[in-house]
Parts: sequence; C-alpha cells; structure tokens
Amino acid sequence: MLVRDGTGRAVGLIGVNRDITERKRAEVEQAALRRLAMRVAQGATATELFVAVVEEVVEVLELDKVMLARFGPDRTMTVLASVNEGPFTVGSRWPLDGPGVAATVLDTGHPARIDDYADLPGTVAAGIRASQASSLVGVPIVVDGKVWGVLIVTTGSGGLVPADADDRLLAFGELVATALSNAESHDRLRALADEQASLRRVATLVAEGGGATEVFDAVCEETGRLVGATSVNLSNYTPDGFNVTMAGWSLRDTHVPVGTRFPVSPDTVGGTIVRTNAPTRMDSWEGATSELALLVRARGIRSSVGAPVMVDGQLWGALVAATDGDETLPAGTELRLARFTELIAIAISNATTRSALIASRARIVSAGDEARRRIERNLHDGTQQRLIALGLDLQRARAGIPEDQRETHATLEQMERDLESILEDLRELSHGLHPPLLARRGLRSSLQALARRSPIPVDVNIHLSERPPAPLETAVYYVISEALTNAVKHSHASEISVTITTDDAGGPFGVDLDGRRRVGNLRATIVDDGIGGADPGEGSGLTGLFDRVDALGGRFAFDSPPRSGTRISVELPLESPATL
Repeated sequence: MLVRDGTGRAVGLIGVNRDITERKRAEVEQAALRRLAMRVAQGATATELFVAVVEEVVEVLELDKVMLARFGPDRTMTVLASVNEGPFTVGSRWPLDGPGVAATVLDTGHPARIDDYADLPGTVAAGIRASQASSLVGVPIVVDGKVWGVLIVTTGSGGLVPADADDRLLAFGELVATALSNAESHDRLRALADEQASLRRVATLVAEGGGATEVFDAVCEETGRLVGATSVNLSNYTPDGFNVTMAGWSLRDTHVPVGTRFPVSPDTVGGTIVRTNAPTRMDSWEGATSELALLVRARGIRSSVGAPVMVDGQLWGALVAATDGDETLPAGTELRLARFTELIAIAISNATTRSALIASRARIVSAGDEARRRIERNLHDGTQQRLIALGLDLQRARAGIPEDQRETHATLEQMERDLESILEDLRELSHGLHPPLLARRGLRSSLQALARRSPIPVDVNIHLSERPPAPLETAVYYVISEALTNAVKHSHASEISVTITTDDAGGPFGVDLDGRRRVGNLRATIVDDGIGGADPGEGSGLTGLFDRVDALGGRFAFDSPPRSGTRISVELPLESPATL
C-alpha cells in the first residue's frame, strides 16, 4: 500500500511514521520551549527557571538524568538544578580536574559527548561512575559571549544518549542564556541605580557638613551593602607608619574594631596600597603573619578588596571591603570602592579647609581678646593711676585753700566727684574689655561673681576637670554675662540656672574628617523661667556672640517660646582652633 504526501509524492508507511514522529517531537519541543519562554516573560526567578528547564528536558528527550551547572572562575562547576541527581546534588561544587563533557564545553564553547567514563580520571568522572551513568552529552550556555555554564543529559544502564541530543539541547541552552542575559542586564541596571542612590546619600551627607563619625560610618555601610561584602573598614595611614581604623561596618561583627592601631605591613591590603597608591585585592589571607593580618584571619575574613583615599594628591588612607564566604568579591568592586573614596576625600578636604578657616577666624578672635586685655592693663596701670594721682593732687590743693574761699572749695569738690565718676566709668569699661578675675581665676570664680551681683537668683553648676583654653573661657563668659544681663532687664524671671559640662568626644577614640583627634566639647546652658518671647536680633547684645562662637568652631542655639522662658546653649570644641 502506498500513501502519498501533500505534494502527491508516494511514500512508504515507514516514512510516514517517521514524519509523524518527527512532527510530534518538534511540537512537543516547541510546546516546552513556549512554556519556558512564558516563564521568562513572567519574570520567573533564575532558580525557578533552572528547575523548569531540567524538568522539560527530561520530558522532551525522555532521558534518565539532566543537570544544569554554572562554571566558576576557579575552574569548577556548581550544580544549580538536576533531575535524578545522584551524587551531583543541587549546590554541590565539582572541580574540573580531569577530562569530561563539562571540561570540554568550558574549554571549547561547543557541545561535547562522551559515551564511556570507565577509564577517565578526575573527580567528576568518579562521580559519574558512582551515578552509574554510561553516556553524557552537554551543550554550553553562553551569556554575553562567555561560556556561563553547561546543560548535561545522561543515560544509565548502558544506554546511549540519542545522536541528535546536542542539537535538541541547544535550543534549551539558548533560552536559558537569553533569560540570564536579560536578568543580568536588569541586575546591572539595578546595581547601577543602587550605586547612584548610595553615592547620592553619602554626597548629601557630606554637603550638609556631617561629622566624621556620621560620614565614615555611612560610607562603610553603603559600600558594604552595595558590593555584597560582609564587612568594610575605613583606615587612616599615619605619618609614623601606622594603620588606624577610623570606621567599620559588618553583617556579623567581622570588621576590625574602630581605634585599632597596627603598623602598616606588606602582607596586608593596606601595605600594598601604601606601596602602590592603587586599588588592590587579596583573595586569600593565608600565609599573612603580621599583627593586623592575624586579627583579620581571626575574624574569619577570607578575601579583601581595597581602594586608596587620596586627599590633595597625598595618600590619606583606604576603604577596604571584605568577605568571610567562599566566593570572592565580584570583579569591578575596586571601581565601586573608588567612587566612594572620592567622596571621602572631598569630605576630608572640605573639613580641612573649614578647620583652616575656623583656625584663622579663631586667631583673629584671640588677637582681639589679647588687644582688649592689653587695653585693660594699660587703662588700669596707666590711665587709672594717673587719674587717681590727679584726684590726690586735687585733694592736696583743696586742703591748702583757706576755708573762707567756699566757692573755690565747692568747685574743687565737684571736680573730685567728677573725677571719681570718670574713674568708676573707666573701671567698668576696663572690666567690660576683659574681666581680670576671668584671666586670674577662670570661669568658676568669674561666673560666681556675676551671680552674686545679679538681682535674680542664679544657680551656677560648673563641672570642669581643668581650665579650657582661654578663647573658649572668654567666649563662654561673654555669652553667660550677656544672657544674665538680658534676663535681668527683660525676662521677669524668678530664677536662672547656668550649667557648664564637658564630654569625652563620644567614646575612647574620636577623630575628625581632617584626621585630627577630637578631645570633646564644652557645653554651656543658660535657662530662665521668665516670660520668654525674646528675639536675639532685637538689640539683645547676643548677635555679636554668634560670630564669636562660630569662629571657634562651635554652635549657638537660642530658644525662647512665649511664656516658657529662654534657653541659650553653646557647644565649643575643647581643643581651640586657634592653637591647632
């Protein structure tokens, strides 16, 4: 019996059956590929797609075992999905230390076939024999021109994989590659967006004048989360050859503690950066024996990547990201770190410039204070003494005039009273220039003297272990003096409190953005229980004191809500910029 095809050509029954079988097989394959493509379009995760691929391949090719694996940079393959896996469990990692299908696919980028593993050496070959597989075919998964992984099918019990299996597998491999390429493009775009968002957050913090601790901590955390590190450290390299940890962040408390100080050693990331002024990575800390290296190893760190922080062309320190996992930090981490180190450098440079400006302004303030002290001394030792001598001369002159010359006596007495008034004004003027008690005895005695003269009770609480620098004493004295004067004149208060304290710079280790050690702050607070509603700009006398406090690198806060009293707060760095 003859059967004719669609063209009228006569074909045998065997040929018809073969055509029908081929069409059905093609339809099954296309249906499977459509289902997978739909999963890709619907945004299936990589894991979901890998599992679906191996399940569809098992159905389409009617084979015993299917495995999808990814190649690692260290010539290994990691199983991502499998059916009837045997020893090749999902997540297992296999070194490609001998010939085989996977090794050939990785080396050539082409499909490979081996029908007998009986005599082949290597770890993978041993695993295949243990799984009782007898024939394997693998096709590459190529993503962006590079061999990303392999899709392998196998049979057991002595059977062979069909001769056309590689051609049929390629379509599935290409679909996985397309999905991965789309996903990686999406991931790269998302990573870029995440990076820009992180950089914006840090840049905003720097632009707003964030403090050293705030900026450094933010950089470490943003960097760590962005590059997938388990810990990040920011270090400063001191002129005497030490690595000082300035800030740190970690997921599992693996970062080097802040304040750690070790000599810069050649077997560390920092040692290489000091030598080269360039980014570097250490994919293993094994064999490193310096103090810092031993500490890093003790904290479980396995690999690190660092980038230098360059300030005004000079090496200031380094930003180092690390991981305690088996996987090293991805390629491109050095470039990402470098973008953050640029922001650190800007912050440090800005802080240095600001410190120089504050120091310059503080020197002007100090020079003005010294000029006032000199005028006060000259008035006291010169003009006042001359006026006192003139008063004595008048008294002697009046004593020599006959009693009957009453008009002359009256005139001289008036002159003496005028002279005494001038002396009193001069004393007030000289005290206003610079109170001598402040210079001799410090804040405690001078403020207690102010309190005694106040018609409103003043509670003075001073907690100072030692005298602060003279510019700070003077600034605090004038702020408190002016505040008391205003309270007496305008507040209708029944009591006033004055409190002066210091802090310890936030802990055992403090440093500013410009690398200078922080020694804490002096804080002064003046509070009254009066009517409030005061405006410091309305002739209160406090306006000029804002500039004095700011010139010393401090902060001035004024709060006077109606019917709630007035609160004035001053914060000044204990290390006077004028002496830096």
